[in-house]
Amino acid sequence: MKRITAILMVFCLVFSVFMPMKAQAVVTNAPTRVINLVYDDSSSMIETGGNWVDTWCQAKYSMEVFAGMLGENDTMNIYVMSDFSGGRTAGPYLTLSGADGMAENVRKVHSMLTQAYDTQFNSVRKAYSDLTKLTADEKWLVVLTDGQFQGIDDIDAYFAQKESDVKVMFLGMGPEADGIKADSNNNIYFYKAETNKEILKNITDICTRIFNSDRLDVNSASRTFSFDVPMGELVVFAQGSNVEINGIEGPSGKLYKSATNPVTVKYSEVPATNFEKGTGVIDEGLLGSIATFREDFVAGDYKLDVTGAETIEIYYKPNVEIMAYLIDEAGVELSDLSALEQGEYTIKFGFVKGGTKEKVNESKLLGEVTYEAVVTNNGITHENIYNSGDRISLEEGDLSIDAVAHFLEYNTVATHIDCSIFKNKAVDFKLDDDFSYVMMSEGLNTDDSVVFNLKIDGKNFTNEQWDAIDAPKIEVFGEYPFDNITLEVKKGGVGEILVTPVLDGKPQGVTYSDMNFKLFLTHSDGIETWAGEGSGTVKIVDERSWIERNTELFIKILISGILLFILIGYLPFVKHYLPKALKKKPHIQVDPLELGMESKKRQGLLEKNFLSTVIPYVPQTGTIKFLPKGVTGASPLKVKGISGRRMIVTNIRAYENREHITFDGEVIRRPEGGEKLKFTTGGSVTIVMERNGWRYTCVPTQENND
Repeated sequence: MKRITAILMVFCLVFSVFMPMKAQAVVTNAPTRVINLVYDDSSSMIETGGNWVDTWCQAKYSMEVFAGMLGENDTMNIYVMSDFSGGRTAGPYLTLSGADGMAENVRKVHSMLTQAYDTQFNSVRKAYSDLTKLTADEKWLVVLTDGQFQGIDDIDAYFAQKESDVKVMFLGMGPEADGIKADSNNNIYFYKAETNKEILKNITDICTRIFNSDRLDVNSASRTFSFDVPMGELVVFAQGSNVEINGIEGPSGKLYKSATNPVTVKYSEVPATNFEKGTGVIDEGLLGSIATFREDFVAGDYKLDVTGAETIEIYYKPNVEIMAYLIDEAGVELSDLSALEQGEYTIKFGFVKGGTKEKVNESKLLGEVTYEAVVTNNGITHENIYNSGDRISLEEGDLSIDAVAHFLEYNTVATHIDCSIFKNKAVDFKLDDDFSYVMMSEGLNTDDSVVFNLKIDGKNFTNEQWDAIDAPKIEVFGEYPFDNITLEVKKGGVGEILVTPVLDGKPQGVTYSDMNFKLFLTHSDGIETWAGEGSGTVKIVDERSWIERNTELFIKILISGILLFILIGYLPFVKHYLPKALKKKPHIQVDPLELGMESKKRQGLLEKNFLSTVIPYVPQTGTIKFLPKGVTGASPLKVKGISGRRMIVTNIRAYENREHITFDGEVIRRPEGGEKLKFTTGGSVTIVMERNGWRYTCVPTQENND
């Protein structure tokens, strides 16, 4: 019941704050705590068996410590036994509220003086009875006494029958103090302190248990301590003579000062109004100081600057907030929950440093942690209370997540997240009407359009949705021999898309055919996407004459024929080329006709006629200079290619009957019978001319290697 009550209180606080889109309200929910403390102010606490004792001093000191440790949601009612002497009944002698601050509460307790009478157990009964009538997360009955009660035979039996939500803390003080039987399973605790040192030790243990405080381990010798989670508050409670809490040194050497002046808790000097000052025993060793530090403490190693302390305790409050995450189907962790796509998610929780998104690792300083979340989607609250790792299904619309983390028993942080769930919508294309378009000599008949009807997620478009989108993009696919026709896409009425062919200029000399196309629509509505595609065909019937439809084809055939004719004119069996063996610079051997002279090597020259080479079908011609440059006596040899890659000498008459010039050892002479003079060769002919005491020998197929 208590946990449910705490959760409801957190949610009530969270729901009271309006947060647009995404917001995180962190609430630290400290428990409400009521402490009904019974103070034994009887004379036996001051004098026992004729001896002065300091038990009263220990009790007053204990009450000051309790007053200094009160939290903002704590109330402490002090009942004094002197109010119940002689059969009297009274309510609380003093009521303290944690909201008033530790300094004020300690001051009130320190200045409190009562009359010392007897040890009436009715004070315990009254404090317990009043406590059972109150409502709080925690209810404590604390008894500070020397244990010599009047009006009770069996204390253990009395406490054994208490209500389960009441916890009992019994501190027996003094060497003669009686005790009770501790029973932790029934929340009954007993401590005994006979000396000053035992009070100093026990009081911190009692505070830890009553105030549900969480303590850090402190190295008493080096005054060092550490923590592995960020902290927002540290309370230092140091006890001993002349205690001074100067500050805390952080990891970087920074010295932190307390948020308020340290509050001193110390022994009292007057035991009761009916005892004179100076009577009784004053324990001046009962001295302590409480300092609260509120800073952004990062995890790390720290050192206390404290002097005069016998015992030191540090109580802490982590600086953590709860963070909710959603993990999508791909396993990606989403920390930004301001907008989510509809679907299935895994919900996960964790701690982050206060005011940041910096994750905080698991730590024993956080104790046992539990997470709970309530999810409301489109105004409907899910029946499930979600824990970390649960699956959650989210639908398009508004979403709120109220998450609570419980740690260190009563510590609670909560967060509230508002966001929108969107759904990427599918746009469906349905072909409504298609037409056959006729291509005529004067152009294209385009009185009608191909019509598509569109729906979004299976529903008709609203006027607002239709106005928001642009016309789809179009892509024509396939190979077409025409490039002066395009497809125009535009919006018609709500949900209608019109596709119309548009001819640019006059029809081309090609045959127009059907055009296949695809339509693509993509629209962003904030973070939401509307997308879809459709396909269709614009049917075109080309009714023009063959020549109109094939003008380009005819021109291509004609051009191809001309090119083919030209190419054929270069083929060896059509065009006659000079022999391949002819050399560009044929070798000429020059030998003397008389003794005493040396032979020489010279070169001739082959010159091919350029036009005869590049013009198809025309035989290739050229000139062979078979005499060295500067030597006269014979004309250059003019040749023309004939079939078989041979050649004919076209100026053969220039060598007729020239006795000093021979071809393959023969003088050129006209054949008998009047046949036409001609000379054909493959190019390997040997031409010899003798003149001026020299013999010139040239074979046109031999290269001059000099």
